[in-house]
Amino acid sequence: MRSRRRSKSSAFFAKILQYLLVLLLVLGGSWYFYKQYISFNAEKILSESILQEKTFVARPVEVISPHYKIKAYLLEEKTAPIISFSFMFKGAGRVSDDKDQQGISGLTAAMLTEGTESLTSQDFKEKLENYAIGISFSAGLDDFTGAMVTTSEHQKQAYALLKDILIHPRFDKEDLNRTKLQLQKSFLLQKEHPQSILNLKFAEYLYKNHPYGRNPLGEWNAVSKLNRQDLLKYMQTHFAQNNLIIGVAGDITPENLENVLDDVFGSLPQSTAIDFVRNPDMDFNMPELNIDFAAGAQNISRFAAKGVSRSDKDFYPLYVANHIFGGSGLSSRLSKAAREDKGLTYSIYTYMSLADKSPLLQGEFSATKDKYAKVKEILRQEWNKFGQQGATEQEVEDAKNYLLASYNLRFASIANLSEILLYMQKEDLGLDFLQNRNNNIKNISTEQVNQVAKKYFKPQGYVSVNIGNFGQNKEK
Repeated sequence: MRSRRRSKSSAFFAKILQYLLVLLLVLGGSWYFYKQYISFNAEKILSESILQEKTFVARPVEVISPHYKIKAYLLEEKTAPIISFSFMFKGAGRVSDDKDQQGISGLTAAMLTEGTESLTSQDFKEKLENYAIGISFSAGLDDFTGAMVTTSEHQKQAYALLKDILIHPRFDKEDLNRTKLQLQKSFLLQKEHPQSILNLKFAEYLYKNHPYGRNPLGEWNAVSKLNRQDLLKYMQTHFAQNNLIIGVAGDITPENLENVLDDVFGSLPQSTAIDFVRNPDMDFNMPELNIDFAAGAQNISRFAAKGVSRSDKDFYPLYVANHIFGGSGLSSRLSKAAREDKGLTYSIYTYMSLADKSPLLQGEFSATKDKYAKVKEILRQEWNKFGQQGATEQEVEDAKNYLLASYNLRFASIANLSEILLYMQKEDLGLDFLQNRNNNIKNISTEQVNQVAKKYFKPQGYVSVNIGNFGQNKEK
C-alpha cells in the first residue's frame, strides 16, 4: 500500500515538475521574443535595418519648368504610388515680420489651411480627407515652409488645391478670429510654463534687440489687430518665385513635374520685398542669467556657444564632436557623467542649430533643486575637459559608425526625402550630396575632431540662462 502511495506521489510530483519545466520554457521563450522583437533596441534596429547599407545609386535631378523657369530637385521613386512636395520661401520666416506686425507669418501659416475663396474651411478639409491629401504650412525662424503629400491617383486634385491656397486664400473673418483666440491661449500658456519662459528669456538675453530675440508667437497686441488685407499683403511681398525652393520625391516623372511647377507656382510674383536681416552681435562671455520660478519641479538650464554653418569646413568634425560630447543620448559623455555615473539628471544633451545668421552649439539639462549645482559643475568640467583633451580614437570611431548606420533611417518616408532635397538646395550641398554624405563622415579623423573641440569648446565659453528655484542647493 505504501509503495503504491509513493508511486502515485512520485508520479504527481513528476507531473508538477513537467508542468514547471514547460512553464519556464514558455516564459523564457516569451522573454526572448520580447527582447528580440518587441522591446526597443536601437542598436539592433540599426544593425539589422535594410536601410543601413542603402546607397543612393540614382542621383536627384534638377527640373526646370519650361515657362517660368521654376527649379526643383526631384528623386523619382515608384515603389509606392505617393508624391511628396516640400517647398520653402527663403527669408520669409518670423525674422521677416515687420516690427509692428510681429506674428503675422505664424498667423498666415495657421490660416492657409482654412479654405480658399471658393471653398470654406469645412469644405476644404473635407476635400483633403476625401482625396487623402495632406497640406501644411509653418513659419520657421528664417524661412516659411510648406508641404504636400498625395497619392498618384489624386495628384491633380492636390495640385489644384495647393495652387488655390497660394493664389486665392480665403482668410475668412470668422476663421481668423477663431485662430486668434487659439493663439491668445498660447500666449497665456507661455507665461505659466517654465520651459516656455526659459526659451523666451534665453533668446532675449542672447540676441537683445535682434529679430532672433523675438517671441516665436509674435506680439499679441500686433497679432490681435491683423486682418485679411494684412495677411494678403504679407503673402504678396514674401511669397515669390525668386525665393522659392522645391524638393519633390515619389511617383512623378521629370516631364510631368515641369508642367506642375509652372501650373502651381507660376502665378506667384516674380520677386519679394523682404527686408535684409543683419547678423546679430553676440557675446558668449556674458554672465549666466537666473530666472526665479519657485513653482517648477526642477531647475532647467539652457546654454549656447558659437557654432558653424552647414557650409563651413568645420561642420562635419564638429558634428562628430557634438555627438560624442552630448548628442548621442545615453552614451554621450555628458549623460554618462551626470546620469549614468551620478544619477543626477534624466536629461542632459547638446545639439547643433543652424539658424542662417547665428549657427550655435546648444544644450540643455534639468535637475531637482538639490542636484542642480552638481550637474552644472559636471557640465563645466566636461566642457573644459573636452576642449582641452578632445576625444579618443575609439569615441570617434563609435560616433562615426553610429552616424553612418543611422543616417539612412531618415529616408523611411517619401516626405522625409523631399524635405532633404529641399535643404540640399538651401544649403547648396549639390545634387550628389546623398552619395557623398557618408564619405564626408568616414573621412573625418580624430585629429580634426580634436581641433574643433579645442576651437569651440573653450573654457567657460558658453552663455547660460536658467530657470527654477535657486536657493541653497544641498545634496540630500
